Amino acid sequence: MAAQWSSTSVSFLKGSGYELASSEDATIMTLEHASGWEYGDNFFFLDVFQPFDTGNALYGEWHPRLNLGKVFNRNMAFGPVSDVLLAGEINYGCGGTRVYLYGAGFNLNIPKFNFFSLNIYARDNVGANGDMTFQISPAWNIPFNVGSARFECGGFLDYSGADTDHSEAQLLFVPQVLLDLGNFQDAPGRIYAGIEYQYWKNKYGVDGFDDNLVQAMVKWFF
Repeated sequence: MAAQWSSTSVSFLKGSGYELASSEDATIMTLEHASGWEYGDNFFFLDVFQPFDTGNALYGEWHPRLNLGKVFNRNMAFGPVSDVLLAGEINYGCGGTRVYLYGAGFNLNIPKFNFFSLNIYARDNVGANGDMTFQISPAWNIPFNVGSARFECGGFLDYSGADTDHSEAQLLFVPQVLLDLGNFQDAPGRIYAGIEYQYWKNKYGVDGFDDNLVQAMVKWFF
């Protein structure tokens, strides 16, 4: 079925201090796409680590969701929750990364936010022959103005339990603050620049390895 809305972007991140990576200093190129159709929504991204080097690495995720209220033609809203969804996720990357997640999703109607979603998953790390665990994943985007300058603050948080006897629970917190540069040229919502902060406690479930860094970011919607 045709998409009712869609958004596609390419961004570049530049940062220093990445743990458990081939290089502590890195450029990351990200392709993102989000869309909505009659019975749900869809989001995916693909990261290319060091895109201008021969030794680059790929990592991607796909997040499909099925809106139960639309499927059964029922109003399932309650409190701040506007939609209840079946949620899935697939993580796929170099080095044998294979993670499958499935659970429930909720869209929350919060004033001034473009969106606020919460997904609660069962998490199966098949690439590591791990045990079933859980993951909690909120995501958000809120616009704000400072004088004539338009900004957006967005991001996500993933908290997942340990999935092997030798791993730890991990927390990934990634907020962004981006300035709408296109707004100054009568083309709002096209090109942004700003920063993304990454805090990753027990990266990949490895005890004591934490990312704590600020990345410069440019993002183009097309």
